[in-house]
This record gives sequence, structure tokens and C-alpha cells, in this order.
Amino acid sequence: MKNQKKKISKIAAFTTALLSAGTMMTSVIPSATVTASAYGEDANYAEALALSLYFYDSNQCGTGVDDNPLAWRGNCHVSDAQASLSNAVNLGGARNIVDPDGDGKVDVSGGYHDAGDHIKFNLTIGFGMNSLALSDYLNPGAYEKAGCRDHLLYILKNGADYMMKTTFLDNSGDVGAVCYMVSNEGDHSYWGSPEKQNGDRPTYWLTTSSNNSAIVLEMASALAGTAVAFKDTDASYAAQCTKYAKALYKFGTQHSGNYMEGMGSMYATNSQYQDEQAMAEGWLYVLGEGSMPSFKPTGNGCYNNQYYDYYLYSWDKVWSGYAALMYKKTGDEAYAKELQFEVNNMGGLREGTYNSCKQEWGCTRYNCAVQMEALASIDGDKNSDLAKGAKYQMNYILGNNPQNKSFLTGFGNSWSSKVHHRAANPGNGDASSNPDAKYVNYGYLIGGPDSSGTFNEVTDSYRWTEGALDYNGCFALACAALVNLSDCTSDGASRIVNSASEFKKNYSFGINSNNNHGNDDPEVYPEITSVNYNQRYHQIQFIWSPVQGATNYGIAVYLAGKWRVQTSSIPASSRSYVTPKNLTPGMTYRVAIAAKVNGQWTSTASIKHAVTVTVK
Repeated sequence: MKNQKKKISKIAAFTTALLSAGTMMTSVIPSATVTASAYGEDANYAEALALSLYFYDSNQCGTGVDDNPLAWRGNCHVSDAQASLSNAVNLGGARNIVDPDGDGKVDVSGGYHDAGDHIKFNLTIGFGMNSLALSDYLNPGAYEKAGCRDHLLYILKNGADYMMKTTFLDNSGDVGAVCYMVSNEGDHSYWGSPEKQNGDRPTYWLTTSSNNSAIVLEMASALAGTAVAFKDTDASYAAQCTKYAKALYKFGTQHSGNYMEGMGSMYATNSQYQDEQAMAEGWLYVLGEGSMPSFKPTGNGCYNNQYYDYYLYSWDKVWSGYAALMYKKTGDEAYAKELQFEVNNMGGLREGTYNSCKQEWGCTRYNCAVQMEALASIDGDKNSDLAKGAKYQMNYILGNNPQNKSFLTGFGNSWSSKVHHRAANPGNGDASSNPDAKYVNYGYLIGGPDSSGTFNEVTDSYRWTEGALDYNGCFALACAALVNLSDCTSDGASRIVNSASEFKKNYSFGINSNNNHGNDDPEVYPEITSVNYNQRYHQIQFIWSPVQGATNYGIAVYLAGKWRVQTSSIPASSRSYVTPKNLTPGMTYRVAIAAKVNGQWTSTASIKHAVTVTVK
């Protein structure tokens, strides 16, 4: 069995916190069992699902954060865009692939922080994106009912862009290197906002000689799942994701390994990677880009009579995600039976009893994982005991519990304000000072009560008040299923969004962002005067004429039926923009350059004068 004790290195800090328990607000739930009749109506799962997506925006990293939907987050770790290869670990002979121009720098900006700290780890980014894509595929129409599928695609694209950016292909189209982690455990010594964490961060690399198959195959799964989400609305982007998914699948299976330098005890994997391989094969099969996967459930938690599960769906154990995917695709009851075996193995789901899944921290995310297994196995039968049990568990998480507190931050009438999240709760430079969060991190699923029913509501208690990409990924899987099961709706959680200062009002997940409605003057726009191509590095340069009064420029690409901002922070003094290296040759895009004048973007005119380019 793989090591699931994530962040074991924090045990010392946890022990210290216990010793200072006098400073904590400690709540012990009298019992994890309450009667179902104590609760009223079900929560609005559609509103909760829509709200949960904003957590990913709170953990966004890079130079595009200024343009995301949150008013309290800004560009951060901008030095990642020019990370020094002098701090690269395990790059070795792959350096010429990563740095063909020899300037000693690499762009690994973007992506998502893993948790309440600022490490970027491709295994958990991949798991988060894989889970979101899976929640969409397993539950058709759920995100439309929740009024937030455009937000889902926005998040999936940001995650997929980062995974492709950190995957470096050689001239044959094969993977030569992957930057699998930016920063390390040393990140935990900093308690403050990511916007103020400056300086070069170390990068960690996988190559053909030192690979970690679990990581790269999780990335392959995420990219293939993203391709499925985009294929009906943006075939070109789906094709790009598919290309990288197939390359990573080949890389992970042909160069198998379990290299873990820099991961410490936070994310330790073991030599079993066949679950991630099965997940990638399943997604490629759904895409029509691969044959029927070779892994079959053979009873009682076993696949192919040799690979044992006996664990729930998690960031390093995805057999149950694979089973859910294949049951949806094939209808083969063997997959449903395997899912229900795993539910029972973790204590089952019953009305009246909250299941902590035998875990000591992060219990909400494990509970959601079991909900997913149960709900994926019942084929929409809302009258089944598993459906009723799952609804009870979700209602408990969303506030119908003895504490009357929601563990999804910002949802319901009461939630914890002492979250273990450096961006939302930077405090005074010391987590143990236990300040209330400066910002409400809406949609942040925290760990909640442990197996004993204890909930220590304190900033320094990662055990109870931290969340992570994998937490919200599992939440989406369970919640999206309940949206369809209960047939509830939402308008993107606008009731909450429109009343809170943490959000930009009337935000659009396209070029018309930042609460600006665009400049409708057809004569005001940056005219693109030249487009230059670099065939060697597969880059494109855009040159435009200046716009009088512009405070800055932005570039956007038409994706998934909407204009998507790539960057809006180009200085007013600039007249050109060069894309990142290694765009996919042959891919065609529509591109617009906009100017910000008097606080408004020239979106209407810029889109009207967009250009079409093809990568060479």
C-alpha cells in the first residue's frame, strides 16, 4: 500500500501545538453520531459546488493571478518565470532540452499552490485537475446546473497549461524532462502571503534516468481528462492536451521509477504506479485515443489478480477513480462492485453516523472520497441506502452537525475563521499567533473533526483547519454527483459572490474581466502590425501600435468558446509580446491584444481585430 501519511514532517509542529493547547479553541463533538431527524432540508449542493471552485483561485500562482476572480489575491512568485537552473535538482543531461538557448533560466510560473503553503507539486496539481475533470464526466450537466462550468474550464485550463509548460518535449515529441516540484519543505518556514514571498525557488526534475511514474502518469490522466472536458467546445486545445497526455503516458511507462528527491515525507510515493497508469489508460480510452485498459477488477480490492487496493481514492491512490471512470464508460458491474467493496472497507456510509474514514486529519476529504465511490456505483438511484448515506455525510460537512459549523469556508451561517492558509491568513508572521483570517477563503474545504470528533479551531492546526487541492477535488466529485441526484440548481453562487468583498463583481472568465465592461469605441484598440514566428523554439511574437492613454496591455486567446486572458500585466511602455517556448507546432489560435484605457479594456474593438496564427 502506498504511503498516505501526507505531511508527516509536520508532526513535530502538531505536537508543539498540543503542548500549547491552552491557546486553542478546542471543540470535541460529543459523538460522531447524531440522528438524521435533527437535520432539516438538504444543503444546496449546486451552490456549494460553485463556491468550492473559488478555492483554486485562492491557490493560483504566477503572473496571471491579478486577473482571477478574487479581489484579495495578486501576482506572486513571479521569479518562477525566470527560475535559475543553478537551483535545479536532477536535471542532468536534459538541460539542453529545457534550456536550448543556454540562458540558464526556465519559465515554471503559473499553476497552483498545493495547500496552505506555497509549494507547487505536479502530483497534487494533477490529482486536483484529474478529479475536477472526472467530476464533470461522471455527472453530465452538474456544472451547468450549478451555473459554473465556465469557471470549471477556466481552472482546468490553468492547471493543464502549467502541466504542459513544465513538460519539456524533445525534437521527436517525446518527454525529455518534467519539472515536478517548485520549492520544497523549506517553504513551511515562511508564514505570510505569497505575494510577499520573493526570490528564486529551487526546481526539481524528472528525466529518463530518474523518473517518478506515479507523478507523470497522474499528469497524463489530468491532461487527458481536461481534453475530454474541452473536446466539444475547443477541439484544438483538447488536441494539445491529448498530445502531452500521450507523451507523458509513454514517458511514465517506458521509464518507470520512483524518484522522490525534495519530496521528503510530505508526498512520499512507492513503487506502485499501476493505478495511475490505469487511470491514464481509462481517460485515453474515453477520448478514443487508446484501447480498452488492461486493468480489470478481479474481486475484493484486487486488479488483475496482483494489484491490491484496499484504500480509498486519494492523491496517491486512484484505483477507485479508475473504477468510477470505467463503470461510467462501460456499465460493467465489476467496477461498481469494486467501488462498493472500497466503501465498505472504509466503514460504509450510513444516515446518522459521520464517517471519519479512520483518519487523523483531513477527514472531510476522505469522507468525500468515499461518497464519490458510493455515488458512482449506484447509477443515479436516489433511493438507495448509499445515496441517503452520502447525502447525510455531505449535509454534515456543510453545517448540519453538532457544531452547526460548515467545513466549506464561506458556506452556510458559520465556518472557521482560523484557517491554516498563508494567503488568507498571513497574520503577524507567526502561525501560532492564531489570528482570525484576514480574508474569507470562500470554497476552502478544511479538514474538520478527526476520528475522535475533536476539532481544534486554531490557525496552527493543519490537522483540522488546512485544506489542499486534493481536498477540493474530492469534494467536487461528491458534490457534483449530489447536484444531479438532488436536481438542485445555482447561478454560480452569485448570492454569496455578490455580497462579499473578496470577489470581483460581474467577473467574466474571459477577456472582459476586472469588473470592466470594455471600451466600445471601434477606433480605440492596439493594432497588431506584425506577427513573427520562431520555428526553432516554437514561439510567436506580436507587435502592435501604441494606444494613447493606455496604462497597460493584455493578450487573450479564444478558447472553449470564450476569450481567455493570458496576461493583462504587459507594461504600457511595451509594444510587443513573445509567447512562452515550445507551443505545439501546427496549432492554430485567434489572438487579440487589448489596452486598458481609463480603467476599461478595449475588448470589443480588440476582438473585432483579432488575428489568426499557427505555431511553426
